[in-house]
Amino acid sequence: MAENRVRFPRFFKVFLAETASESLSIPLSFMEELADPLPPTAKLEGTGGRTWKVSLSKIREGAYFTTGWSKFAEEHNLQSGEFLTFVYDGHRTFEVSIFGRSCCKETRAVAEMVELSESEEVEEISMDDADDALAFSDDQEMSDRNSNTDVIANPSFDTNLKSRIYELLIPAQTIYEHNLTFGRTVKYIDAEGITSGERGKWADNRVCFKGWDRICRRNRLKMNDTVTCELLHTRKEVHSIRIHITRGTA
Repeated sequence: MAENRVRFPRFFKVFLAETASESLSIPLSFMEELADPLPPTAKLEGTGGRTWKVSLSKIREGAYFTTGWSKFAEEHNLQSGEFLTFVYDGHRTFEVSIFGRSCCKETRAVAEMVELSESEEVEEISMDDADDALAFSDDQEMSDRNSNTDVIANPSFDTNLKSRIYELLIPAQTIYEHNLTFGRTVKYIDAEGITSGERGKWADNRVCFKGWDRICRRNRLKMNDTVTCELLHTRKEVHSIRIHITRGTA
């Protein structure tokens, strides 16, 4: 049976302030990926956890990000020569990554920190279940290493404390690059044990899971902490997310 693969179309642009400060053209070769007629608006999702609403305008044969683009460019402090990638979810959302002049991916325009209430009730899984799940994930990692597949290490991505703390969004690029699939729930595994999260429902089919606020709260995450989410899977279907936290400096 052929493996189902999630393929998200993408394009890149080199930012030039003199021509792209007020609007940005979408490559003509990418037009076939967009709906016809062109939707009036789109959302740009930055690596800092915020989203921007922009207008989509058709000018002659091409499409442009217009109203709202200048705000996105200004708040990300875009400079001429910087490299931008756009991953399109097939509906109206583009994940935008920025690579500065150092050629490294940068996080800008970070969402404001949200205070977490200590009084909210947290549903936990028993430690017996935690031990079973951890043992299973360790066995799976060993199986991956010993198999003849192309999986050498588990896929992962970095995130931080964002304004939408109740859901963990799985980046479309990570899903695409590793051909991952997801069920209705996942287990979050951290130093405190295991808790579960149900898959959220989005009209644009983004992959996200609820219960992320439990991880933020019990690990007392701060704005400058980096969270690496390791995706544990069986035959590309993710069943657990192991949490690794790197504490930032004050």
